[in-house]
Amino acid sequence: MRGPSEGRAERNPGIVVVGGGLVGVVTAMYLARRFGPVTILEKRSDPRRGGRGQGRSLTVMLSARGWRVLSDLGLEQTVREICVPLHGRCAHLPDGSSHVTPYSRDGQPIWSVERERLHHMLLDAAEATPGIRVRFEQRVRSVDLDEPAVLVEDGAGTQRLTCRRVLGCDGAHSTARAALAARTAPAEVRNLELAYQEIDVPGGWLDSRTMHYWPTGDALFAAFPMPSGEYSGSLFMRREGPAPSYATADGGQDLYEVFADRFPEPTAAVPDIAEQLATKSVSTLTVVRCDRWVWRDTFALLGDACHAMAPFMGHGMNCGFEDARTLVDCLDATEDWTAALAAYEKSRIEDAHAISHLSYQHYHIMANPPQDETAHDRGVLRKRLVDLFPDRFVPLYEQCAFTEESYASVLRNDQRLDRLVESLLSRHGTELVTASDSRLRACLPLDPNTVTLEDSGCS
Repeated sequence: MRGPSEGRAERNPGIVVVGGGLVGVVTAMYLARRFGPVTILEKRSDPRRGGRGQGRSLTVMLSARGWRVLSDLGLEQTVREICVPLHGRCAHLPDGSSHVTPYSRDGQPIWSVERERLHHMLLDAAEATPGIRVRFEQRVRSVDLDEPAVLVEDGAGTQRLTCRRVLGCDGAHSTARAALAARTAPAEVRNLELAYQEIDVPGGWLDSRTMHYWPTGDALFAAFPMPSGEYSGSLFMRREGPAPSYATADGGQDLYEVFADRFPEPTAAVPDIAEQLATKSVSTLTVVRCDRWVWRDTFALLGDACHAMAPFMGHGMNCGFEDARTLVDCLDATEDWTAALAAYEKSRIEDAHAISHLSYQHYHIMANPPQDETAHDRGVLRKRLVDLFPDRFVPLYEQCAFTEESYASVLRNDQRLDRLVESLLSRHGTELVTASDSRLRACLPLDPNTVTLEDSGCS
């Protein structure tokens, strides 16, 4: 068998995108329209030719950031036809009650779409874009940042493919990122303590306008409506540790007993739940954090390759799409690729760290409904402030999903609101939670962004 030095050599004067997933395909379409030939190298076979899912979540969420990108590419209306609008999330609590939280105060929905159908649609659009070539079953073994070039292995052996630039869109276990980390600083790549299984859930027993979830503190089950009328379900539990975890519930019957004990309503609604729990694969959740995304004028990372995150805010894909848009915005602003890539990195890293933090934090918010009175008081006071001052305080999820404000700014806004709530409760006590609107208004400082524990007094 030929080694790399004996492999074929191929000259390609254009841009190489490593990874043909959702973000890679979108990136290629943006770039081909501006800079000419783009080759996408995808290690898997063409998903349109059979095979399903490739181990990925069945559904993804589209919010304002994602729609902006699809609109730029002329795909918004086509994609919207295969989406389901979701207006909120419904918590089914252990005491048998349920509570719906709207995604926005004015009724705007986010949109659920089957990942597989969206991927197929984007691949079709990419192949119809002049200058784009999509090559499947091409495993990139290494990346040379300086030439630049990629070493590719396929059924015919290996080849060294030289190009003008390389963009790494190859996911959490990125080969492209490894080349950058070897030159700069190692990335942080780790598996969360959580694992999950995808569960098929029949329709007809839940409101199809909302996402549904069952929080128990130590496990979470969620169900998302699909265009078919059925639901895409996910069971989240710890990988290891005390019961319940996938390690302690080792075996189909044990896992079924855990599920039935904690989720009686879904257990009754899914006739083959025992079989699914016994046979569906258990997937880990990998997160990535890295502080270098670019190399000179030849290389950049996008999407999960540089910021894989927990899925609980539904922004992994939207953030990756926004990476691609920000990259071309920076390139449109200057003809100097070195300056443009540096501006892209500076613009996106803080945002990626912020939404990754929020996404992981959101799991604990969803899985653990407030139990103690202190947490309840904080939540009620936050909601009252948002309702009383809608122009000054916007719910965190609404800022993420329905605006294009930077994720870092969203996080700072939320932290300021947290500090304000703590300050008000510290100074005035829990009676402020049920005080009249006029009293609460009087206790709010003129500038809540600069609040301290000393300046939130009533006038």
